[in-house]
Amino acid sequence: MCRQFLRRLINDEAGNVLPLFAMGIFPLIGLVGGAMDISIAYMARSKLQKACDAGVLAGRQSMSGIQFGPSEKGQAKEFFDFNYPAGLYNAKKLKFDVVQNSSAVSELKGTASADIPTSLMRVFGFSEISIAVTCNAKKDLGHNDIVMVLDVTGSMNDAPSTGGGSKISKLRTGASGLFRALDTNDGSTTRYGIVPYSHTVNVGRSLRNRDILVKQDYVDGRNFYKLKTVHINASSWNVGNGGGNSGGNRQGFRTSGNACIEERASDGYSSNPIEYADTVTLQDVDGTPANGNDSAMQFGRYDPGVQNGQNQVGCPSEATTLREYANETTFNNAISAATARVTGGTYHDIGMLWGLRFVSRNGFFASDNPEKRGQYPVNQHIVFMTDGKLETGDKLYSAYGVDRYTDRMQGSGTRNQKHVSRFKSICTLAKSMKVTVWVIALDVTDTDDIKTCATSDSHFKTSDGSDLEEVFESIGRGIGNLRLTE
Repeated sequence: MCRQFLRRLINDEAGNVLPLFAMGIFPLIGLVGGAMDISIAYMARSKLQKACDAGVLAGRQSMSGIQFGPSEKGQAKEFFDFNYPAGLYNAKKLKFDVVQNSSAVSELKGTASADIPTSLMRVFGFSEISIAVTCNAKKDLGHNDIVMVLDVTGSMNDAPSTGGGSKISKLRTGASGLFRALDTNDGSTTRYGIVPYSHTVNVGRSLRNRDILVKQDYVDGRNFYKLKTVHINASSWNVGNGGGNSGGNRQGFRTSGNACIEERASDGYSSNPIEYADTVTLQDVDGTPANGNDSAMQFGRYDPGVQNGQNQVGCPSEATTLREYANETTFNNAISAATARVTGGTYHDIGMLWGLRFVSRNGFFASDNPEKRGQYPVNQHIVFMTDGKLETGDKLYSAYGVDRYTDRMQGSGTRNQKHVSRFKSICTLAKSMKVTVWVIALDVTDTDDIKTCATSDSHFKTSDGSDLEEVFESIGRGIGNLRLTE
């Protein structure tokens, strides 16, 4: 009886499922749990990589030139922390570090790591999965040509709303932020042109003799303010200081230091008497005189000594075409020289027009404005800074004449509106020529006329004067091609 029971028990397979299940559950837990834990670790690593990238990019963007210190490192850490908050995926031992590449100081190198706790895999003794990433950021090697169009009108002598000196003094010290931010030793070249403007510009020295009129019409105050034709021999730059009949020449005018110009007629409009459109064309920017007798394409001489009927005159300091500066001191000296004369009305259009002419690849300075130097591209920028709205005057002697008597501006609306339209069309033309336009509104409350000139909202900056250096520096950091290298 007992022997038969034991035989039946041995042959009974009904109870084998439990031990078989017990034996199979552990591989199943390992398979499912491992997949889930690895998936979480993968997502955590992907997030860690993005945070690392954001950190080094922010750190590199915050650098002025090649200066990398605690402030820049803090900026990198702040962006890393924002993109990978503490506790995300229950991460432990979260670390991020960024250093300057000792062999390429324009590059930052970052590392990030963390331990991600497991859930089911801990049954098998794997309590965490370690993850680590690397990230690098640098600015592409590229050359920059930057023309600074700077308002030097009379209001720049005023103190900003925050007080503390004049706005022109803020400009003279603040502009160095732009140079400092781009002062690298990575093999790239940055050149600066400077166009100080008020109601005209002093650009004669940068032109050729053939670009200047010999015979020119001015207002004659002795003849009911009609026009009179004045030969260059009788100009203020003549040997006799305005009264001689010989000795005056275009070279003397151009190199006088007071070679402000009267703008030439718009393309397709009358050049005798001169007329200006309220828009600007590519030909207006790039067209050059065919020879010394091509009067329709030549610029007039701004000559208060022979002009009549005006109640305000002024010629800014000389503009300078694109060139390199050896160091911050020489750059600052150039800015100070360019802003030495502060006077006159606010004609944004004349300043912006000559800023575009200085940087154009196809106009007066085409031979000095290549698309590439060596194998690397040249990026073009205009940094336009003003402290006020465009404001004209009917008896102010500007690059457009004395409006009350010459009435050269065509188009609709008020005189101010015509010049605003002209200014905006120049900005649009610049952007179509792939010139990046940055605009700084210095202590300006109404920015409607100038804000749209900027390439985008991020290219428009405001300053109350106290932070002007930081604003210029931020523009410098924004110029160039910042990219990840890994």
